[in-house]
Amino acid sequence: MRVLRPAAVLLCLLLASCAARQVRPPGALRKVVVVVGSRVDSLPTYTYRQDMLGEGNPRSVLVSQAQATLRERGFEVVGTRISPSPSPTVDEVVAMIHDNEAEAGVVVVLNWVDVTSAQLMGRTEVLLETGVIGPNGRLRWSNPTRSVSMIGVYQAQTDFRSYLRKAVVEAIQAIP
Repeated sequence: MRVLRPAAVLLCLLLASCAARQVRPPGALRKVVVVVGSRVDSLPTYTYRQDMLGEGNPRSVLVSQAQATLRERGFEVVGTRISPSPSPTVDEVVAMIHDNEAEAGVVVVLNWVDVTSAQLMGRTEVLLETGVIGPNGRLRWSNPTRSVSMIGVYQAQTDFRSYLRKAVVEAIQAIP
């Protein structure tokens, strides 16, 4: 068995820590809030841990992954909200924007999930709607996204939410 040299490990860690997040261009949106909703009440779960700990809630996955992806893209996320309704209202988003002194609100809504073939073939389909709403309540940008993810059998059994995280990353990457 080959042992990694300390210098090689140190170099790998140094390079990983130097990887800078993206910088937003001048004049682009920077300070945003994230508001999520879901027409899907719960994700199908297949493990004891997911059933007992409530990890089948899609809203928590949506908000955490959207926030992380926006930060990686150079946005400053100043607030998050999980809407109790399936789709957040414009008034709810505008109030969140004003309360947090943000430039816009990023809205992510999960419309549909198909995981019927996840356990056998590792194939999942997710339909998301992503939008950016300005402080005046006008829709600045909108994009329905249908993503098909292929996940491994082990991943389907241990981290069943990974397909949803992949779909959110894909949808957020499309925001201008």
